[in-house]
Amino acid sequence: MNTPADPYRDWDVAYVLGSLSPAERRELERHLAECPTCAGNVGELAGMPGILASLSPERALELLDPAGPPPQAPPRRLSRLSRRRERARFAAALAGAAAAGAALALAAARASRGNQARRR
Repeated sequence: MNTPADPYRDWDVAYVLGSLSPAERRELERHLAECPTCAGNVGELAGMPGILASLSPERALELLDPAGPPPQAPPRRLSRLSRRRERARFAAALAGAAAAGAALALAAARASRGNQARRR
């Protein structure tokens, strides 16, 4: 069950991105079978690896705003709803960055094809 003292509440991103050890993965999967809150959180993030895979590391770095403030850890006592909202905002921003990168890559590919066709 997901409670304020739930040791698994911050494992969702590591699980979805495949960063847990095999033992940690099995441990979390046992927990997910019993905790609908954590299982729902994992479900919300399930599409992120595909989105991230569409960007090259270089392009992902280009999309970051270096002038923005440095990331800050949320206060420890945020309500569950606040943590969920923060994760949703992060996921939306990441999805937006991935979509922007994909659109720019598509535009560059089309422009390149147009230039090659004109040269022939």
